[in-house]
Amino acid sequence: MSPDYQILSPRLVLKLIDSDHALELQARVALSPSLHRWIDWCEPNFSRIDAEQFIVATRLNWVKSHAYGFGIFRRCDGELLGMVAINEFYHTFNMASIGYWVADDYQGQGYAKEAINALVEFCFSQLKLSRLEIVCDPDNHASQQVAKRCGAEFEALARNRFIFNKKPRDGMVYAIVP
Repeated sequence: MSPDYQILSPRLVLKLIDSDHALELQARVALSPSLHRWIDWCEPNFSRIDAEQFIVATRLNWVKSHAYGFGIFRRCDGELLGMVAINEFYHTFNMASIGYWVADDYQGQGYAKEAINALVEFCFSQLKLSRLEIVCDPDNHASQQVAKRCGAEFEALARNRFIFNKKPRDGMVYAIVP
């Protein structure tokens, strides 16, 4: 997929974050304490250098077709609100996992749901995937609610489903199928 690919929704543009947005990314992550508990690379001292390295890694994953991390940008003013990503492909099973986060200042306004729904539509219509998974920490009730609002159905509590700070953690597995 071309690095300039975009997905449009009524209020949002989903696109690759470029280096011009490094300071904005740094601020969104550093000033969003609700993210620090759930995403191990999101921390209060997330620096501009961290943001620049994250942007380069995201671009590299995109070019190699390993993962597609889309910045969530508001159409009306170009403001970076968060990210949504296809972060794990399971080609043998024609499925992927998706992840998402929205900066604290923009939570509760339907942006996560709108971005996820646009990404889900892209995954099913363009990538022709047959299953998407969302994995949440059992204590991350806000993320679970977003998954449910997007039509994901809870399937299992999977032991050691993801790694957080280099340690395995249980994960609530939600699935969306076309």
